[in-house]
Amino acid sequence: MKINYELISFIQGKRRRAILNFLKEGVKTPKQIASKCNLSISNISNTLSELIEKGLIICKNPKSHINRYFEITFKGKELLSQSDSI
Repeated sequence: MKINYELISFIQGKRRRAILNFLKEGVKTPKQIASKCNLSISNISNTLSELIEKGLIICKNPKSHINRYFEITFKGKELLSQSDSI
């Protein structure tokens, strides 16, 4: 995968990086992410939307309004790996 410096810059934010690293452990709910990252559900929801828009994570059950589950994509894992090597 070609290095996308714009996306690497995008994930350098504390919240985005923390969420991506936590999702590397497996599928999580926003509540689990908020608890682990010490952030509000509102902050988590906004950040999850940004990460979905960039193709770095996916929602496993997007039609559900409660208990949504999120997973990091291959693209998200590759981007984290690339940013760690820079």
